[in-house]
Amino acid sequence: MAQVKLYSLNVNGMNVPQKRSQVYHILRRECADLVFLQETHYRHNHTPNMYSKCFPDWYHTTYSTAARGVSIGIGKYLPFTVTAKLVDTDGRYLFLKGQILNTAITFANVYVPNVGQIKWLLQTLDTLKEFASGILILGGNFNISMDHSLDSTSAGSLFSDKQLHRLKVALADMRLTDIWRLLHSGEKDFTVFSKVHGTYQRLDYFFVANSAIPAISNAVIGPMTISDHAPVYIEIRFQDIPSKTWSWRLNGTLLEDETHREQIKNVLLQYFSLNDQPDVSKPIIWEAHKAVVRGELISIGSKVKKQRTKLIDSLLLQISTLERTYKANQTPTLLSQLESLRSQLKDLLNIKTAKVLQALRFKYYSHGDKGS
Repeated sequence: MAQVKLYSLNVNGMNVPQKRSQVYHILRRECADLVFLQETHYRHNHTPNMYSKCFPDWYHTTYSTAARGVSIGIGKYLPFTVTAKLVDTDGRYLFLKGQILNTAITFANVYVPNVGQIKWLLQTLDTLKEFASGILILGGNFNISMDHSLDSTSAGSLFSDKQLHRLKVALADMRLTDIWRLLHSGEKDFTVFSKVHGTYQRLDYFFVANSAIPAISNAVIGPMTISDHAPVYIEIRFQDIPSKTWSWRLNGTLLEDETHREQIKNVLLQYFSLNDQPDVSKPIIWEAHKAVVRGELISIGSKVKKQRTKLIDSLLLQISTLERTYKANQTPTLLSQLESLRSQLKDLLNIKTAKVLQALRFKYYSHGDKGS
């Protein structure tokens, strides 16, 4: 039995390569298998190449301007076969229907407008009801607090009890449950902070078909890091999904460090001094040295990765802890500290962006035209 992680995040724009790289890094770090993104800001016929070896398959809905937009990314290890899709031309929703092995399932990603939310949702739920088959998982940014007393710190709700009741009845009719609230009954946590109004709200959700609730093992609201929204993720158990495999590729940025180059040089000098003997053939010595170099590079890369991961983990822990404190006691000093930590995290993630851009330049050079 395998755990499949579904991850949802309002990214607040992904047109900039650095932002896409930050998002990819977070997704890889969180080991996400299927991703719901909102507010990608992709325009019609201007969708960037979503290059990521961990997420080879992407589906998008776009808009006429650099606003709105939702995307669903499918991880390379998730055996999800898409049989049908429904795309909103206004960039508000994207529905995918298919199978994970022998299980029929529908994924629905929505970005609800910030006016007329309930009317829009009721209409969209009717459309989704006609499209969906099998297990239904609905996620995204709903721009509405379902329970004002628990999901918001603002003084009053924008919606009447009658309006909210209509929406809850519609969700219940489709046998959908707010899975985070089910697993965290009575708990207060939020997914977005309004700096202008100084208020928190929970606007991002996963609604899961009641039949799939026993398979849900976790539902979490993460810290706000690279966006003004917090991510939400759930973990669901599936039978017979193949395990993930790993293959090594040279990280060229390791060779840019003088210390690493000197370390590899010393290893090679030691290797050839010990193995360059008359009774050992030159081809064997040459082939074996490649394994030695690769082992040393793996060791160096692992050490560098652990150091960077430790630093990222430390920053995420500090952000998460400070965020909880700020939710209870909103002071300018705490907000300034939070913004500083988030800026440090983005700078650290941008180091990874440099590696991605280098690989991209190499790809274009390898496949591009060259002078004779």
